[in-house]
Amino acid sequence: MLIRSLLASAMLVLGPVGLAAAQTYPNDDAQLFASAKAKEEGKVVWYLNQPLEPLRLVANEFEKQYPGMKVELQRAVGGQLMQKFVRESDARQNIADVIQVSDPVMMRDLAQGNYLAHWKIPTHDRIPAGYRIGDQAYSAIITDMAILYNSDKLKPEEVAILQKSWEGVLDPRFKGRFAISSSRSGIAYAGLSMFLDPALKSQYGEKFLAKVVQQKPAVYSDGAVALDRVVAGEQDFYFWFTEGPAVTKWMQGAPLRWIEPSPRPAYPNALQGVSSSAPHPNGARLLQNWLNSEAGARALQDRYGVRTSLEGVPDTRKAAQELGAPQPKDYPVDLERWANDYDATQDLWAKIVKQNR
Repeated sequence: MLIRSLLASAMLVLGPVGLAAAQTYPNDDAQLFASAKAKEEGKVVWYLNQPLEPLRLVANEFEKQYPGMKVELQRAVGGQLMQKFVRESDARQNIADVIQVSDPVMMRDLAQGNYLAHWKIPTHDRIPAGYRIGDQAYSAIITDMAILYNSDKLKPEEVAILQKSWEGVLDPRFKGRFAISSSRSGIAYAGLSMFLDPALKSQYGEKFLAKVVQQKPAVYSDGAVALDRVVAGEQDFYFWFTEGPAVTKWMQGAPLRWIEPSPRPAYPNALQGVSSSAPHPNGARLLQNWLNSEAGARALQDRYGVRTSLEGVPDTRKAAQELGAPQPKDYPVDLERWANDYDATQDLWAKIVKQNR
């Protein structure tokens, strides 16, 4: 993949980044906080490719707990964000302190290239093994794929059709009424991985995806933009995206609901790691510790609307309690197949979209 090519080139020309003399940082959050304020002006730059609005609310909770800390969020689509981060790191023009993306394989490549610092968070053992990359990256979020819809646009019987199975999208009544995304991102791949799973070929496969595109959906290059168009009522629903941003907008009063046909793709999203060349290393470690703490887990549930991976934290999301949607079976995304097939899968999806529009 392109990111892997960038990493290989950097290793050949410059050698692995982040291998300078090791520095030590305090394990205690109070000491990290004190050092961040005294030495780094309390600043943290957080690169991410998830929707900006709800994660700004999460960052606000961090700032409340640590007065004087200021988190600057910078967002871009997954592949673009990774290219920016790698190029800045290779040029020693470091901006990001923490980087968070929805593609676990990209994050694994960064870890192997020493772009991410080794930092064992206090809750390391409470994050499932599949939701962390050694001690270099952690995902506090379980991402569930869903169909997000405008509740003012779909009739109850239409909701029932989509709830019954993913194939409900092929019903002729939905032609020209929904959105899809062409973005090369982890969220996009998670759905594709299930639809193109050889074991499910008879049910889905390339023919199914071609039929989806033949339904004449609007195609967006950025999933967050597609979601906004559903909220605005320009599209009736979005075939497929993570449920978290929908929960956030629902809590804000938007006419938005979500459907999770069974099985639903689920995977470790939003893996975050501290840059090995973080300009604000104490603040970066404090933010990562907090994101994976019980306080961070509650903020992610309350402000972002996502399930947390931190063991021992109950699902207290208002949406989960009030809407009472059926709980589908999880389809665990195969990360080894992701590593091997990501580019080919995304290229195939782009080809299907182009040929069937």
